[in-house]
Amino acid sequence: MNQSITGANEIVTILFIYTTSIGAAVSIGKNEHIGIDVFVNILPDKFQGAIKTLQIIFIFTLHILLFIYCLQWISQTGGYLMPATGLPRLVAIVSIPLGCVLCFLYCVIALIDVIDISSTKPFNKS
Repeated sequence: MNQSITGANEIVTILFIYTTSIGAAVSIGKNEHIGIDVFVNILPDKFQGAIKTLQIIFIFTLHILLFIYCLQWISQTGGYLMPATGLPRLVAIVSIPLGCVLCFLYCVIALIDVIDISSTKPFNKS
């Protein structure tokens, strides 16, 4: 009875990588990514929109860079086989560019929301 399921550790690791990658994208979509907004909240509304736009652009740029480097990484290591399951490492590694693409989409949606909200706010004439 002291036997383990062959490849279970690798499968759990792959699932953890997918969960992390997709979860990061979902957190951006729900605007629950790590951020410190104490200083942003004390700024006037017109500056808050600009800061939020910059934040989204930075997150988008980060994921573009991650996507590019990940493609290089996949081309170098994606063909190696995992020892226990015999699956190519590509199965695990492809989760990162998948997460990046989801982040791209969520960033575009968030940017459209920020621009739409800032364009429909009434201006104070005080």
